[in-house]
Order: sequence, then structure tokens, then C-alpha cells
Amino acid sequence: MHRFTKIVCTIGPATSSAPAIKELIRAGMDVARLNFSHGTGEEQIEHIRLVRQVSSQMGREVAILQDLPGPKLRIGNMGNRPVMLNKGATVTLSTEALTGSSDIIPVSFTQLPRIVHEDSKIYLADGTVRLRVNSVGQNTVKCEVEMGGFVATGKGVNIPRLASKVPALTQRDLELIKIGVENSVDYVAVSFVSTPEDMHQAKSEIRRAGGDASVISKIEKVEAAEHYKDIISASDAVMVARGDLGVELGPEKVPMVQKKIIHEANRLGKPVITATQILLNMLHEPTPTRAEVSDIANAILDGTDALMLSEETAVGPYYKEAVETLARVSKTVEHEFGRSLYHPVDGENVQEATAAAACQVAAATKAKCIVAYTWSGATARVVSKNRTHIPICSFSPVQSTVRQLCLVWGVESRLMPESRTEISREEVEKRVRRFGFASDGDRVVVVAGFPTGRPGTTNMIRVQEIGESRAS
Repeated sequence: MHRFTKIVCTIGPATSSAPAIKELIRAGMDVARLNFSHGTGEEQIEHIRLVRQVSSQMGREVAILQDLPGPKLRIGNMGNRPVMLNKGATVTLSTEALTGSSDIIPVSFTQLPRIVHEDSKIYLADGTVRLRVNSVGQNTVKCEVEMGGFVATGKGVNIPRLASKVPALTQRDLELIKIGVENSVDYVAVSFVSTPEDMHQAKSEIRRAGGDASVISKIEKVEAAEHYKDIISASDAVMVARGDLGVELGPEKVPMVQKKIIHEANRLGKPVITATQILLNMLHEPTPTRAEVSDIANAILDGTDALMLSEETAVGPYYKEAVETLARVSKTVEHEFGRSLYHPVDGENVQEATAAAACQVAAATKAKCIVAYTWSGATARVVSKNRTHIPICSFSPVQSTVRQLCLVWGVESRLMPESRTEISREEVEKRVRRFGFASDGDRVVVVAGFPTGRPGTTNMIRVQEIGESRAS
């Protein structure tokens, strides 16, 4: 059974070996996320090398997503193990470089004592720990633990509705973008986006470094949630980063914001990822909760392109089971509630009209798949936008396009030699047979642009029966 919803897995200590990455790919990983908030540049470069090596050996394309740290406030060095903060205890946050404990926690923000005051709320570790400020010193903030939990090195520090003028791209982010471009990452995710200008800057920096990676805006701040339409319009893709978003807005507001963001991304044909605490229970148990399965199902029904696992695959012992669970739930939901989500088509946009018509023709002729020939990926993405529940098989001569399409709903992408002529029936038949997309007697609907090699020229539809060209 074909799976349409894509799976993004975070690579971390539990999965930073070739055997573990192989298990993730076999279980269903489509995109490998590298969280550059943790580890060194050298370690992340090694992760990129491993993912490329293993995916090549397995003959399976996997996209690489570089997730930038952004200006997030983070906990400093807490040693090698998480530290428990008990409710009612007193803990001091310090801006000095030191090794933390349950009594004192270093934070990577020297201005902290000047932006909080008595009774301010401070959240740690995606909002799982809540502190109330008791007093403020020159380099310290003394707090009472109102909601206890574990904290660890690198975990986030949130101060809701903090009016920060720190740009989304820090100097460190700019340096990391260069590392990403040099190692051919496919996506760059920008953290703590506030305005569309943040996305324009990220694109400019990537191009200046000589890269062609697509840019993902992470919606996780109040400002971003309020201006999500403009930000999505300026992005290549978008992520609903529910952890910090829940802290900033309050968890009760996240579900409707998620639906609005996904709907807008679908309307614009931009890939959208739903992230954070997808299968949190599987950090400790080999099975999900029923609530988690319902959450996954609802995100799929909302129209998300992809679901992202964070700690579940980065540090969890059940990383393979978590991916298998996502794959299983996705297939079940898609099969039971498969439906097309037709958005109004601009009658003057030939590309959109052609893609919508191809989906309708494929459904009417009971086609086995839709074959999308594309240079930039635009043809495959605009077909995917229609959310047809017929597999989309994409062929491109551009390696980066093939990998970037790994994030797009319903698309299976493969590399092919460059062609400057119209796509022949023989060539279509050869390729769909080779990759197992169709066999004798199956109908396929071919959609492409002519002349080839020019983005945005999707203008051709053809219905073809496999085996027909040999019989004639």
C-alpha cells in the first residue's frame, strides 16, 4: 500500500550510525533532519555523509534538512545526563559559563536579568518545566519551580511574548548555512521567524554561498502565527513547530493555528511539516498512546505533507518502532479517508489547470499512477497540491530536485538522464517498469512541460497503457 504522508526523522546519538540510519530508511524515513542546535559542525557533516552513503547503498533517495538554531535562548552545560527540577524547589539561572546542577542552571543569554522581573514566568524544555521569578541579580535570576521536570544541555528557554529584536538569522546561523551549502543539504529550516524578510534573507544567504537548498520557515513565535500567510508566501516550505508555539500562544490555541497554517500551505502548494511530540510516549515505551495516534490522524486529515519525529528518533531506544508506527498510521488513515482536496484553480494559470486536469483524468481512467516529468520539481508539487490519492511518480535529471521532492506529499522521485525532447511512450514504459510503479495492462497519466528544462511550463497530459507500445 502506497504511503502519501512523508516522515522526517531527527538524527541524534541513538541514530548516528550506519546500521541505525539503515533501519530508519527501511522503516520509512523520507527526510533526515539534522538539528544544528546540538553537536559540532564536524559531527553534523559526518551525519550528512552517513545518510548519503547509506541511502545510496540502499537505492533510496533521502532528503537532508538542516535545522538552524536561530536566536533561541538555551540551557548551557548540564553535564551528560538530564537533571530533575522538583516542584517547589529554588533554582538559580546564571548567565555565567559553568556546569549546571539542580540548584543552578547556565543560560546562553547575557541579557536575561534585564528582561525579566519578579513574578515573570520562564519555561524550560519546550514548556515542560515552569519557573516563577523571585528575584533578579546582576548575572542571576532566582526562581521557584512551579512545574517540575527534567532539563538538559541545549534545551530551550522561553519567555512568552518577549519583545525581542534579535534577528532570526544569527552570525552562527550564517556560518552554519555555509556548512550546509558546502555539504549539499536539501532544505534549510529557519528558526524563530518573525517576518517574511527573514525568509528573503535566508534565501539570499544560501544563494550567496552557492547553494540551491529550499528554505523552510518554522512558525513558533506569536509574531509568526499572526502573519503566517505572508511568511508562508515568502517560504519554499513551512513547519508547524508546536513546542515553542505552544509555550508562546498557550497549548489550547495550537490546534487551530496548526489547521490554519496547513490549509494556507496547501492552498499555495507549499510543503508543510507538523512537528513536536508526535510520538512522545515512544521515548520510553515501544507503543504510542491512543491520543498520539489521533493527533497523527488529525494532522494527516488537515493536509500535512509530513510528520516529524524529534527526540523519538534522536535519543529514543524505540526509534525504528516510532517510524514504523507513523508509516502504519499514515497508510491506514489515507486508505480509510482518502479524498482529494481541490482548491480553486486560477483559470489563467496553465500549470495549475493542467495538473488539476491530470488528477481528474487519472481518477476517471483508474490510472495506476501519475507520472510527472519535472526539472525544478514544480510539476510534481503542483500535482501534489491537488491531494489526489493516486501515487505520483516523478522523474527529474536534477539530483537536488529529486531529493527535495522527498518532502512532498504523495511523490516518489527518481533520477533520470536529461531529455530535451518530448517524453516518448517507450521511455515512460521503461521507467515505470524499472521502478515498479506500473506493469502490463496498467494505465498511467503522464504530465510534463514542453519545452523541457524550463520551470513552470507544465502543459501536457497523456494517458498511456503499459505494454501498449510493445504490442503495436
